[in-house]
Amino acid sequence: MLDPLLATTLSIGFGLLLLMAAVHKLSEFSRFRAVLTEYRVMPAFIVPVVAAVLPAVEIGLGLGWLFAANTAGPALATAALLALYSAGIAVNLLRGRVHISCGCGFGKSTGAEDALSWGLVMRNAVLLSAALAAALPIAQRTVGILDYFTLVAALLALVLMFTAANQLIRNGAAIRSWRRPVARDD
Repeated sequence: MLDPLLATTLSIGFGLLLLMAAVHKLSEFSRFRAVLTEYRVMPAFIVPVVAAVLPAVEIGLGLGWLFAANTAGPALATAALLALYSAGIAVNLLRGRVHISCGCGFGKSTGAEDALSWGLVMRNAVLLSAALAAALPIAQRTVGILDYFTLVAALLALVLMFTAANQLIRNGAAIRSWRRPVARDD
C-alpha cells in the first residue's frame, strides 16, 4: 500500500512533468517532428500523426494524474509511454545513433538538447518504476497539516533531483564526445 502523501507527491510530480513535456513538444513542434523522423523507428508517413498525438496523450495523462480520483490508469499508461520512449532510445543506441537529440530536454530553456544515451534509458526506468508504484492501492490515513509542508518539500526535492540527473546525463554525453578519437588525414 502507498502512503497518501507519497501518492499525492507522485501524482503532482508526474502531472506537471507530462504537461511540461507536452508544452515543450507543442512550442517547438517542427523540431519535435524532425526529432521523431530522425529516430527512424516508424514509417515516415506516420510521423506527422504520431507527432500530433504524443503531446495530446501527454496532456491527457498529465491531467489524469492531477485530477483523476484513481491514478492507477494514468500510472499504467505513463509507464507504458515511458517504456515506449525508452525502447526508441535503446533501438537507436544499439544502432550506434548517439548523435541525435532525444527530444526530451527542454531545448532553449536549458541551452541544449540531450543526445541519446543509456543514462536516459536508466532515467526513464526510474520514472517507469515510480509510475508503476503509483498504481498500488493507497493506504487510508488522515493527512495532517505537516503533510502539506512535507508535500511541498518533496516536490521541490524531486524537481532538484530530476534536474540534477538530467544535467549529469548531459555532462556524461559531453565528456564521451570529448573522448572520441579525432580522425586524422595524415
